[in-house]
Amino acid sequence: MNLDSKSYIYSSNKSNNLIMIFAGFILLSIAWFVGAESKEFYFSYLTSYFYWLSILLGGMFFTLVHYAFSSTWSVAIRRIMENTIMLMPLFTIPFIPIIFGMDKLFKWLPSHSYWKTHDFEADHLIQHKLAYLNEESFIVRAIMYFALWNIIAFFIYYNSTKHDKTGDSKILENLRYFCMSPIGVLFFTSLTFAGLDWQMSLDPHWYSTMYGVYTFAGAFLAFLAFLTFTLLRLQDQGYLQKIVTTEHYHDLGKYLFAFTVFYCYIAGAQFYFIWYSNIPEETIWYLHRWVGSWKFISILLIVGKFFIPFFILIFRGSKRNLRLLQVMSIWILFMHYIDINFIIMPTVHHHDFQFGFYDISTMLGFAAMFIGGFKYITSKSALVPLKDTELIHSINHRNH
Repeated sequence: MNLDSKSYIYSSNKSNNLIMIFAGFILLSIAWFVGAESKEFYFSYLTSYFYWLSILLGGMFFTLVHYAFSSTWSVAIRRIMENTIMLMPLFTIPFIPIIFGMDKLFKWLPSHSYWKTHDFEADHLIQHKLAYLNEESFIVRAIMYFALWNIIAFFIYYNSTKHDKTGDSKILENLRYFCMSPIGVLFFTSLTFAGLDWQMSLDPHWYSTMYGVYTFAGAFLAFLAFLTFTLLRLQDQGYLQKIVTTEHYHDLGKYLFAFTVFYCYIAGAQFYFIWYSNIPEETIWYLHRWVGSWKFISILLIVGKFFIPFFILIFRGSKRNLRLLQVMSIWILFMHYIDINFIIMPTVHHHDFQFGFYDISTMLGFAAMFIGGFKYITSKSALVPLKDTELIHSINHRNH
């Protein structure tokens, strides 16, 4: 296949990218040094961390699905997915501050300040959950999550780039078997349990059997938005010309629309069931998000994360309008942050939405790590799997 090398070889200054990663680490370290004794810092840190991590996890799910079902249309955009998940090693170490801040984040720990004025032993609901919610098992589960995610990322990326050099069809077959194995089920389980551990357990009295799927829906929707924006940005810079076409964006637009609806279905069903059952331990979670300026954030999520993208992306023309898709991708990524903030921050800011120094510094720090790491990894291999025999079919993909 003859392709213009300028279209699939990404040129980027590796030194500048490494500096950006290092700057992100420094900014996060400064914020941690300043706020080490402040619970507000740890909540802001967890919010920013999970925001960017969820994009990686959404990308990992999409990559697993691509290989498991031998998808053809997405071969042209597959390497961008693989480059994204290879940021996982970079986002493993930054979980350490969350472990150090556990006693400020999680009320189910006896050392939490909440128990200075309340009787830990008398709280029967928390006592009932201690077999699962305890420091040792929390850390062990986190280690297992990251071990699994890093194994998946390295295995897929290593074999995919190896196939670029050898063209051995057995490599793609092995990748397909790997993604069709129980590893896919384990990944989905780990993603949903991570949401339970790191978000839902912030309020240990509250519980929802739908929260794990809610976490998945938000993560996958955020990755779809990131993928769409990144592809458009690369094409604006002259890459992937005549490789990624309007047909690919049309399919991505359909995914964005479908998972906007899916997210709303899960979020709405969770609310309706809790509202209808009217159990105090469940309804209190929503009541905390219906006071002060949190009421505005709740309404913003309903309008901004469902109605706006729904009524824009429902039309075929919208999915084929590249500038509109770019704007919608940015909007969905913005709303994903609002969603993560809405889940985590009312636990510490009880009355009003706030966005201060810790929120800005942690968000910028992780953004620098993510962008610098992504550009560095992207520059190390071709933007498309050149020796995949399905690449030509992907380039010629058409929607009917």
